[in-house]
Amino acid sequence: MKGHLTSPCLAAAPLVALALCLAMSVGCDGSTKREAASVVAAVDQFRRADNAARRSRVEALRALRCSAADVCRARDLCLASAEPTGQALALKAEVEGALARVERGELAPTSPEAKALPAKLDEAQALLDRGHEALGACDDAILGLKRTYAIH
Repeated sequence: MKGHLTSPCLAAAPLVALALCLAMSVGCDGSTKREAASVVAAVDQFRRADNAARRSRVEALRALRCSAADVCRARDLCLASAEPTGQALALKAEVEGALARVERGELAPTSPEAKALPAKLDEAQALLDRGHEALGACDDAILGLKRTYAIH
């Protein structure tokens, strides 16, 4: 019986189990690092985009799938900043378009649409403020992902 316990196969079993655990964790870490890098890149693309393209960059960030809590948290914190910012910029563009129509004589300054423009600007400003308030938490989360997963 004692010979069975010291057989080479049994002696190697813990090493095989350890190797499997390490291989599995490396695969998971690689996947999580890719998720983290995708979130970091999507936030960077949002920030670098011109105002007209930011809405689509918000959608790209929202569409990212994540499985790690810290990656999902970073994505969600950044969406809390990017979504209202994107909405504000869309409203601003809408107001600019309407003002251009007023200047060209295509929209009467006394029309209900023209009279609604100041309220739209107020809404855009409130959305920008909300996005700005959430920006610090997004920045902290992105820096955390960069540190944790060595993303440059």
